[in-house]
Amino acid sequence: MPKILLLTIALLALVRCAPGAPDAKTGPEASSPKHPLDSLTLKEYQTVSEVMKASGYLDPESQFLRVLLHEPPKSEVLNWNPGESFRREAFVVIKQGPRTFEAVVDLLDEGVTAWHEVEGVEPPISLEEARAIQETVKRNPDWQAAMHKRGITDFSTVRCVLGLTYPTNAEAEGRRLVKVASFDQRGVTNMYGRPIEGLVVIVDANELEVLQVIDAGVVPIPSGLVDYDEKSAGNLREVPTPIFLEQPLGPSFRLEGHQVSWQKWNFHLRIDPRVGLILSQVRYDDGGQLRSILYQGSLSEIYVPYMDPGVGWNSRLLLDVAARIGGFAGSLEPGLDCPDNAAFLDAAVADIEGIPRIVPRAACLFERYDGGMAWRHQTEGRRRRDLVVRMIAGLGNYDYVFDWVLQQNGTIRVAVGSTGIILVKAVASRTAREDNGEPANRYGRLVAEHTLGVNHDHYFSFRLDLDVEGRDNTLLREELRTIRLAEGGLRKRVWVADQKIARVEQDGKLQINLEKPALWRVINPNVLGPLGYPVSYQIQPLGNALPVLAPEDFPQRRGAFTQYHLWVTPYRAEERHAAGAYPLYHKSEEGLPQWTQANRPIENTDIVVWYTLGFHHVARAEDWPVMPTSWQEFELRPFDFFERNPALDLPKKPPENTVVSGVLNWFKDLLRR
Repeated sequence: MPKILLLTIALLALVRCAPGAPDAKTGPEASSPKHPLDSLTLKEYQTVSEVMKASGYLDPESQFLRVLLHEPPKSEVLNWNPGESFRREAFVVIKQGPRTFEAVVDLLDEGVTAWHEVEGVEPPISLEEARAIQETVKRNPDWQAAMHKRGITDFSTVRCVLGLTYPTNAEAEGRRLVKVASFDQRGVTNMYGRPIEGLVVIVDANELEVLQVIDAGVVPIPSGLVDYDEKSAGNLREVPTPIFLEQPLGPSFRLEGHQVSWQKWNFHLRIDPRVGLILSQVRYDDGGQLRSILYQGSLSEIYVPYMDPGVGWNSRLLLDVAARIGGFAGSLEPGLDCPDNAAFLDAAVADIEGIPRIVPRAACLFERYDGGMAWRHQTEGRRRRDLVVRMIAGLGNYDYVFDWVLQQNGTIRVAVGSTGIILVKAVASRTAREDNGEPANRYGRLVAEHTLGVNHDHYFSFRLDLDVEGRDNTLLREELRTIRLAEGGLRKRVWVADQKIARVEQDGKLQINLEKPALWRVINPNVLGPLGYPVSYQIQPLGNALPVLAPEDFPQRRGAFTQYHLWVTPYRAEERHAAGAYPLYHKSEEGLPQWTQANRPIENTDIVVWYTLGFHHVARAEDWPVMPTSWQEFELRPFDFFERNPALDLPKKPPENTVVSGVLNWFKDLLRR
């Protein structure tokens, strides 16, 4: 027994000293940043708060709604070398009563270098503001009367939720209005399964005043099972035999500060409070040369419109990924959200006072082997291993899993997993067999008794600043066109690939069309590969959707970037969000639709590609009470970038450590007993 104990201690020591394990002091708790794109540290957040409060610009009503890294100019980052100094700034959004201000804070000189008001916009609603709005609603006598009509006298059991729906532009008239829905929390964890239907409250958030209580009539609150814990699941299935995730010598990636290197990949990783994961300066080691692929890639925007014209639903949508103040991501659970071999990264965010807090385990990195092969022919082949960078965002009722998957063959796969709880509507119909012709039933499907899952869409815009072997790139569209062959031959027609260069922004607005297939590639016309073709990376869709709504429809004007799967713009540091910087109350098609009206040149210059990923969601019974994770993906694939298959050099059999394997086998035998 003592020998086994010694071996176990030795194994744990090996894992503890793994080369890929992150150093806690390289995250937000670091004393100082090491790279121009590093996340703001706790000390820097504190500097922002102190500098702003000493600047004379703030008043007692001032709230810090965003504190983000203000990135240095791209040219400075590309020319920077480790060990050199670099500028360090923070971008701050301040709300003062009904007014919105933006500031830039110099973190080195500790001064405010920019301060101006942004007129006609509304920043996201803070948690403190949301609580105040809920208290305002609950004090309103008309709302209380509506609760009494529904048999609810204890208002502490009611949850008022805002941010799910916003008034139209005509309703808002420049004011900060929100529509508030109510849910019954009595005896359940999943309040979304107990909607108090037909009741909507319109509140002026700046004045904390209820403007209107709309009561369309009492609809019975669903009373079926809505929770999803073990007790609610009924008889649980037997626990399956264990699957071991073993990396006894630690991960093979290296994480030094914010810099990650793995299997010829090298990139910078940052967690941004607004958009989540940002991968920067993504390069691949090709024969000792770090070749540039992607200067920066991140989520840009999320848009979820609902398809019910009824009261409380006609303007219901999710837009603005930073609508939840306090951080884009929550804490990941080891062994559940990320496998046992994952390394975790903390993040920092600021509250409305500018005071920072740590979000532990905000993201994770792990190596994955899913039983697939990198390549194979007959008896010769190689196992495939991926590196996954993951973050999960809990946005209201939905949870979204964001994976950036780096593959050994030079491909980057971006995947979004949608799970959580679908939004439902209480209806009179108990089942489809007893449908009483209720009009609301047209706009969804029953997922439980008296519970209608409302039809809706999910769209995700990704900002991809591709720098394929340099900054000057071009979008090449290869259209697969059928041509007729000469008479008398065996074949009548074949297809060929016609190449078309996108010269201006209107050429770069593209939709997937299965009847007119095309390849989308970002090429560097100034760098030719070994066979004389320009080096390139292909944007490869793996399933998608387009909006069914009319362009002039209210929700579609808000999410107008979904009109195309692909947009291409010239690089502009300030153009970062597909629906604009403040999308909640904007009056026109801002963001990509507005920018591209200028029809700027995009040929052989620094360009940004915006890819929209989406799906239509018709709810089903299996989506209730919690939705199985549904994945949507796309890839960035090397195309004439390498001389040959870059995964050709993978080893046939991974090395083994006999001592460590012996200890692990002992643990396996113990579990089998």
